[in-house]
Amino acid sequence: MPTYRAPVKDWLFILHDFLRVEERKQVPGFAELTPDLTSAVLEAAAQFHEEVLHPLNQPGDSQGAQFHDGQVRTPNGFKAAWDAYREAGWHRLSLAEALGGAGLPPVMSVPLSEMRASTGQSFSMYSSFCAPAASMLAALAPEWIKRHVVPRLSDGDWTATMCMTEPQAGTDLRQISTRATCQPDGTWRITGRKIFISGGDHDMADNIVHIVLAKVPDAEGRVPADLSSVHVFMVSKRIIDPHTGDPGELNNVFARSIEHKMGIEGSATCALDFESAVAWRIGETGGRGTAANMAPMFHLMNYARVGTAVSGVGYAEIARQNAADYARERRSGRAGPKLRDPLKVADPIIAHADVRRLLLEARSFAEGARAGAMRAAMWQSIAQSAPDAEERQAAADMLDILTPVMKAFFTDRGFDAAVACQQVLGGHGYIKDYGIEQFVRNARVGQLYEGANGIQATDLVHRKLFSHEGRPWKHFARAISDFIERHSDDVQLKPYTVPLDDGLQRLSKSFAWLNTDGSANYGRVDAASYDVLTAMGILYVGWTWGEIAAIVLDGTRCRYVDETTRATKLALAKAWMQRQMPLLEAMCRRIECGNDSLLSMPDDWI
Repeated sequence: MPTYRAPVKDWLFILHDFLRVEERKQVPGFAELTPDLTSAVLEAAAQFHEEVLHPLNQPGDSQGAQFHDGQVRTPNGFKAAWDAYREAGWHRLSLAEALGGAGLPPVMSVPLSEMRASTGQSFSMYSSFCAPAASMLAALAPEWIKRHVVPRLSDGDWTATMCMTEPQAGTDLRQISTRATCQPDGTWRITGRKIFISGGDHDMADNIVHIVLAKVPDAEGRVPADLSSVHVFMVSKRIIDPHTGDPGELNNVFARSIEHKMGIEGSATCALDFESAVAWRIGETGGRGTAANMAPMFHLMNYARVGTAVSGVGYAEIARQNAADYARERRSGRAGPKLRDPLKVADPIIAHADVRRLLLEARSFAEGARAGAMRAAMWQSIAQSAPDAEERQAAADMLDILTPVMKAFFTDRGFDAAVACQQVLGGHGYIKDYGIEQFVRNARVGQLYEGANGIQATDLVHRKLFSHEGRPWKHFARAISDFIERHSDDVQLKPYTVPLDDGLQRLSKSFAWLNTDGSANYGRVDAASYDVLTAMGILYVGWTWGEIAAIVLDGTRCRYVDETTRATKLALAKAWMQRQMPLLEAMCRRIECGNDSLLSMPDDWI
């Protein structure tokens, strides 16, 4: 069975040495993030995930979710674990205190998201929308829902789902066919089928609140083919009395099947039928237009994408831990003319360059992306609450372009890291007893859900990167340039700042081409989009490693950097600069080539 050790010390390093959260007193909640508080929270959370969730992960995958007579049964132990989890309040750590949460900033929830992926993603899929749905409904729902439904979601007594995908409609929501019809009493009736609904039915909570996308016909009964008719509704598994909040008889929502998947077998991925189900519309008060209609779902989607991004870090971390443990024990061949241990028949395989390549690339991704995800979470708070308007705008712009980048790049590299670590174990990596094959299967789903990664790339280049006359990219590039300029005279940092500067200049040149020559040809932009996203991911993690290198080389204000940590961080930063940053040149050349080979071939030749 695989093992897991939560990287608590690294989270504390990121919070207090890298981000210096308690020094940002102008941002609500940050002054309270003292080392005493953060260490107590993270150590307690680590103990729970290591001792309660991790032991359920492999057995839950083997047993899987079960579907009988229209009812879902979760794997053994999931219900008891959820009761303990919600009693401890881990699912609502960053939910506002007014809504029943702990009120800690989002940066404190990133480690929880990582641990949930490492130790029990199947388990976490049933409850992942409790807090975000509570937050969304508290902002946009009718008053009775705020009063009666939000507290139940905050408590975890009820869970929530997000219902968008249909058999014929995935990312393109214009194609959904689910219909909503208004009733004289102000309720709605929803009819249609939704698929791929994580936790769409289960036995872990008394009720499930579905947040559903449906189209509303106009006065003539017509449904436009665009998004203007798409609205967001709340459909409860049990019909709720608006006056008392009590759940009553079952609503007309039926689980018809669960998917038999490649991974996360313990998570029930349901097909749900809504057969004139009672519903309530959710939306901005007085809002009009597609943006207002879709605001509730955008709230949930952005949360889900960031959580999915962090899952890539979680899988890279647990896979790397187990592969490194194996590599230190397994012996095979000699790594060079100088014997590591002359008294043994062979060297440990961790001495071999290719094994080190696999392990160090996985670790440099995991630790660099972890710090990048937590910094992005800090920007979320700055964008919402910083007193300075320019600082708020810069943080919001960088989040706008980094959300699709992190979702896609982190899940791509998380899967790659899991595969690399499986390779370290050789044939044992293919055997279920060692556990890494489960990480490979599970990590793969991150590239697919909450918008497949190719869609993230398209969203980045067409809607985010050059919006507002290129302001988001300018803020991102300026932040990196400022870091390089501050350390331009530091000789010790040259191995980190020079590759970063080269990569930024090269990518800026490609973006200038894309914004001029490329913009005249929509297909060229599309064909280049995945390289654009991947290049930005490499650059963002590279920038993060540059900042970390500067901090550990200084060390005068560090509380979580001993000599071993300092040397390790510098080695991992250098590994990223040497192994990943050079890839930007090849990607930029592909961006600028026009990609005629992809665009000109007739469909039936492919």
